[in-house]
Amino acid sequence: MSRWIPLLVAIPLIGLSTYLQGSWTDRWSDESDLQMAKTSKRYADIPLTIGDGWVGEEMPYSKKELEAAGAHAHLSRVYRHRKTGERITVFMICGYARDVAVHTPNYCYVGAGFEVENPPVTFAVEMDEGENPMTFQTTTFLKERPLGTIHQRILWGWTGGEPWNAPDYPRWKYPGNSTLNKVYLIHDIPPGIERKPDTLTQEHPAVEFGREFLPIVRDVLYAPQASNNSLSQE
Repeated sequence: MSRWIPLLVAIPLIGLSTYLQGSWTDRWSDESDLQMAKTSKRYADIPLTIGDGWVGEEMPYSKKELEAAGAHAHLSRVYRHRKTGERITVFMICGYARDVAVHTPNYCYVGAGFEVENPPVTFAVEMDEGENPMTFQTTTFLKERPLGTIHQRILWGWTGGEPWNAPDYPRWKYPGNSTLNKVYLIHDIPPGIERKPDTLTQEHPAVEFGREFLPIVRDVLYAPQASNNSLSQE
């Protein structure tokens, strides 16, 4: 009997590894490409004007970097508030979770020469009563340049249709072949004689912008009619 024990152990392990590998490819879902195409197409419908104050402007982005990130669609804009003059840069991509769930700013920004001021923390953006909060990972970044220091606050998170969130292990939360969106909200911290800590509150410009902008984005990308039936009919 003992000679069969390795085989009995190996069979479940092989089955599990096959399932996991299949989940990280398109093997188990014939609709993954269709869902990706539909969600990517809707990026063009994300509005340039948000609420009464925010107006967006398109910004070019490196095609090489988009390919490296696995982006099937992207949004790169600067939104400025008409009254306050606040400026929020938005970078967002759509791709398969196996690509989009990785490459967060605390790694890729360091590769671009930025310094992470503090370890990232989770921040919950409070919504209207009855709505679930949105959660993000966030920290601040520094880069010294001859013309001055770049000092930025970045919030980042994901959605596959649910409220925007920032799980500790996104690669475990999202199947590798599912359609996933990742967003960076980037706020330039004004320079000062004495550099003060950038305290994140519910009134922070990036938080206030995200509270308005991101629910609109999710509604555009995952409208109620975007069910499996409607996807197959479109």
